[in-house]
Amino acid sequence: MFALSMLSVSIQSPLLRRARQEASFLASSMLDRGIEVTVAVLEEAERASKSVPTRMLLGEAMATLLKRKAELRAAFPARLDEAVARALDAARGAGEAPARQAVSLDELALVEDTEVSRFVEASRLQQTVMPVVEEPLARLDSLMSSALGLPVVRADLNPLRPDVVCGALLDLLEAVPEEAEVRAQWVRYIAKPFARELKGLYEAVVKLLEEQGVEEARYRLKLTEGGALPAKAPAPRPQALGGHREQAHGGGPAVGEAMASDADQLRQRRGLFPRMGDLAKSRPAVPQALMRDFLYRPQWVTENDEPLPAAYYEAVRAQAAAAQRMQAGRYDEMAAARTHEQARAMSVVDRPARSVALEQSLSPEHWGDAGSALERTRTLMELKAQATRISQALGLDAVRTLVEQVAGDERMLAPVREAFVAMEPALLRMAMADPRFFGDDHHPARRLVEGVAQRSFKYNDEYATDFEQFMAPVRQAVRALNAQARPQASDFATRLRAIEEEWRHQDDAEKQVHEPGLRSMHFAQERQALADKIASEFGLRSDLDGVPNIVVDFLFRDWSLVIAHAQLTDDRGQLDPGGYLAVVTDLLWSVKREAALRQPARLFQVVPGLVQTLRRGLDMLGKEPEETAAFFDALMRYHDPVLRLRRLRSARDAEASGLIPLDVTDSVLASLPDTDVAPLERPQPRAAEQPWLGRHELAAAGFEVEAESVAGPLTDLDALDAAPGMPGDTDMAGLASTRPLYDPVTDIGALTDLPSDLPPLDERSGAAVSEPATLLQEAEGVEDAEARTRALLARLRVGDWVDLKVRGGWRRAQLQWTSDNGTLYMFISHGGRPHSMTQRTCAKLIRNRHLRPVDAGAVVDKALRRLGDAAREPETVY
Repeated sequence: MFALSMLSVSIQSPLLRRARQEASFLASSMLDRGIEVTVAVLEEAERASKSVPTRMLLGEAMATLLKRKAELRAAFPARLDEAVARALDAARGAGEAPARQAVSLDELALVEDTEVSRFVEASRLQQTVMPVVEEPLARLDSLMSSALGLPVVRADLNPLRPDVVCGALLDLLEAVPEEAEVRAQWVRYIAKPFARELKGLYEAVVKLLEEQGVEEARYRLKLTEGGALPAKAPAPRPQALGGHREQAHGGGPAVGEAMASDADQLRQRRGLFPRMGDLAKSRPAVPQALMRDFLYRPQWVTENDEPLPAAYYEAVRAQAAAAQRMQAGRYDEMAAARTHEQARAMSVVDRPARSVALEQSLSPEHWGDAGSALERTRTLMELKAQATRISQALGLDAVRTLVEQVAGDERMLAPVREAFVAMEPALLRMAMADPRFFGDDHHPARRLVEGVAQRSFKYNDEYATDFEQFMAPVRQAVRALNAQARPQASDFATRLRAIEEEWRHQDDAEKQVHEPGLRSMHFAQERQALADKIASEFGLRSDLDGVPNIVVDFLFRDWSLVIAHAQLTDDRGQLDPGGYLAVVTDLLWSVKREAALRQPARLFQVVPGLVQTLRRGLDMLGKEPEETAAFFDALMRYHDPVLRLRRLRSARDAEASGLIPLDVTDSVLASLPDTDVAPLERPQPRAAEQPWLGRHELAAAGFEVEAESVAGPLTDLDALDAAPGMPGDTDMAGLASTRPLYDPVTDIGALTDLPSDLPPLDERSGAAVSEPATLLQEAEGVEDAEARTRALLARLRVGDWVDLKVRGGWRRAQLQWTSDNGTLYMFISHGGRPHSMTQRTCAKLIRNRHLRPVDAGAVVDKALRRLGDAAREPETVY
């Protein structure tokens, strides 16, 4: 039953949350790669099939899967996370009940056809997956069981087991509104690629758990009727130091002699039973392997706990007297002031961490009597003298050992570590009532320590006003707990709730600041996904043939965003809000020169409204005129031949029939420069690497527009210092276009002659030709630096903390959001200030050490892992 209780408190451990987060983070990319392979396999199967109906089915399955790829990729992480959450909830209530047996054929007879089909699909998918993932899955089962607090492997409680992940995939595919036969082909052909990707996911989670120090749980051996393992005789229990003295030496031995009488038994137990002399010391002297065994193995208490012997109390009195004679150092205010003055003069990332230790006295102004190292030791020895059982004395040593290790964890600022040292008296008193509480990650005392530690990672400057505001209630809680003679778990819980309530108020205030930016990022990502889908549909249009590339690019890149924005913001359910979809036909026709010259009247009729609609849509989206200036310059060139013909027709007073003699047309064409030819290949849309954001969205999300960019493209963060030689604002001002905007309403006959300053059009793309950029040569060692940068970038996860250089100062910021494809990042620093950047900018900041990831792993878990490290080291046999 203890294992089950440990399971219930381990479900929400930080380690499991990180493993769950890692799986969700990798889910989208693994499905994306799996779909790519599946599409290729479907295409090959379609070509190889000799049956027409089969080829049609496979072709439809391939086309629809490709169409749904982005949708499935984006939705799978949430589906998987929901499935893992359900698996964890089921594990919490698993009890001792055996794993659910497979459904029998008789049971299937009572199930509906759809459920039978689902069961068959799931079984086939798992049968394909299991042989591929068998090796990493066995290790993951063992590690996950340990992370769940189970003493033996329970593969059926692994929240990432194949039936959970495969079930999430099937749920996702079943929700797609396609024919059942098509979805069945998806499941059939994605099985093998998905199995390979799942193996990679398992290996990544295994690596994560091993890096966090998780040890593999043991497999339980099942005995058969044919024979049983020989029963191992239990290890003899060491004699208490106070009893049977006459059997050892015929008289009352000294403490050391009494301990020597048990030497053989202690060797047999390999140090897993404490020596009374070690338990009596003010500095923990029992092996750390024993301490870890005591905290994590529930059987330890039932097997070893017993009353403390009289010799133990004699040793405690001797140790207490020796501790009183020690000259404990007093808190030196002058030395502390000099240390703080020197630290203030340094950058927060360059300050050396101040040491904090148990034997160190702290500021009495902040911590009262608990600041004195001598007083803390006196409290410890008094409690050791009051202990009645071995577990209590060992629990006191466990507290002192873990407090010492946490105090030495220099990831936290020194005042935070001082708070844990000052809290030692309250923690020691808690250990008298519950000696093993540090082994329970849901105990309020441990949660208070971990909660304060995790919250402290929000700050990187101990002299900042906001950090002092954080520390004030922490100090108040520590002093209040130390003032209680016998603090209970409920007392720690009360203090923790009060502090967390204050933190929630601060978080809510900060959320109001950064929430608009976060909504902008979410909306931009949704808008871009819809725009990519619309662009894909544009690529199938028959009237796209013969359209210049610059117009096609505008249609795919810019106009698809306009249509997507209009559809997402429309609250009236219109089929074509704003008429932005209908205008595409006129746009494509108007830039086909031969067709337009044969119907100039139609062009005169549609172009004014066409250009007005284009500008209205771009304004609605938030596009700046300079972003689309090249397109409108090109559009003016494509419409100019008809404008010239209008002037020619007006001069000749031609009939307004809408038809121009071919000889006139040909003569005009001959006088025009060859500005564009039809593209040799039909252009295809490509999904945007990152969402487009307008100026107001960039500002809300924490982007800043570079001097050389008026609006639109995602740009470097304000944290980027100006690079040497970077032109200033005045140097870049001339890059903005100052030419009048193309307006066919007023320019229908006035712009017959093109402005002389317009650059020539590239005959393939239609874009203005610019001077080639100068390529910078990379220095030696760049490849290694890039590899390190990519590795750090790949390890960033939502919730991670970083130190970020912003306008010459360093801010501690937390990664709040990343785009689905990992090309955009949003960090939030103190006060809810957003800092958003592209992947390229983030890599540049890491490379220049202007963005430095912070190790903010669980503090208490790290201290406990050190006990595990000591347990794996060779121990001295007494």
